[in-house]
Amino acid sequence: MKAAYIDLFSDDASSVELRDVPVPAPGPGQVRVRMRMAPVNPSDFNYIDGTYERAFARMIWNLGASRPTPGPGQDGFPTPPYALGVEGVGVVEEAGGGFLAKRLVGKRVAVVSGPPHGTWQEQTLIDARRAFPVPRGMSDAEACSFFVNPLTALVLVRHLLEVPRGAVLLQTAAGSALGQMVRNLGRQDGFRVIDVVRSHAGAERLRQGGSEHVIALQDEDLLEAVHRITPSGVDFVLDCVAGKTGSEALRTLTPGGRMVCYGTLSGEPISLPPRDIMMPMTRIEGFYLSAYLNQRSLLQRLGLIRRTAKLIQSGILGTAVEKAYRIEDLHQALEHARRPGRTGKILLDMT
Repeated sequence: MKAAYIDLFSDDASSVELRDVPVPAPGPGQVRVRMRMAPVNPSDFNYIDGTYERAFARMIWNLGASRPTPGPGQDGFPTPPYALGVEGVGVVEEAGGGFLAKRLVGKRVAVVSGPPHGTWQEQTLIDARRAFPVPRGMSDAEACSFFVNPLTALVLVRHLLEVPRGAVLLQTAAGSALGQMVRNLGRQDGFRVIDVVRSHAGAERLRQGGSEHVIALQDEDLLEAVHRITPSGVDFVLDCVAGKTGSEALRTLTPGGRMVCYGTLSGEPISLPPRDIMMPMTRIEGFYLSAYLNQRSLLQRLGLIRRTAKLIQSGILGTAVEKAYRIEDLHQALEHARRPGRTGKILLDMT
């Protein structure tokens, strides 16, 4: 079967190799899934260049460890060689044992896992607790992008921050698929959204799509632009850029405001002068979907999945698709996924 592999971490996505590998056999509690479709997400490139491993290696519980782990007492973080791909949709063909795994055989499931058993391959192994049946009316294109964007948007807005009606939320990299989902939630839940993008062209696309408050960093100073919209500041910030943009976004918070960092698209650290959070008593926190889900019970995860499915089908958490590539055209898909100004998700089709 075909699978997208890396042998070593690299900043060059051309190092990803499409190779033929044996069909895997599921172990206890696992299922073998014949993949149908998988998205290319920004987080996938973190598994290519080693960003996640380096981040965990800096944590205190990994001091002196030969291999970093995601948390104290947990298994080691995966190290290449491994198959890439964080999420996708497919059909369960075989169970390795266990009540839950056996119940999934024959069902179409949305899966979230990541290396070493990635989803960018024709068949993969998944922990049965990370495979969730999807409604018949949901397309593969919708189901394959179930977790990284829709579930993250839902959790950030309604469960972590609990953004109330009338609040103001600022988001960076607002031209992303997740950014559109946050705007949709804002319209439904009654809070205002300020969208921050890099370019004038990106800002124009959002305005044409109905965004009310858009700031292009190419044209405007962030603090001055936010001050014109809401002089007292914003209640919440969702930042996935970090660097200079994240540092300035922190200063847009109203006293007592909260900022969540959930990405590092710039690759640069946030500058955090202590008094920027001391004096206004603002809060800054991190979010990593995998860790969040690991802290939830199976029933809690199932509840989140059901709510997400309904919001996807209603269009609120729907994902626009720009292009689907055959897995044989993997490198074209990776190049396309990294182009600035995309208006939709890039998918890999394994059918």
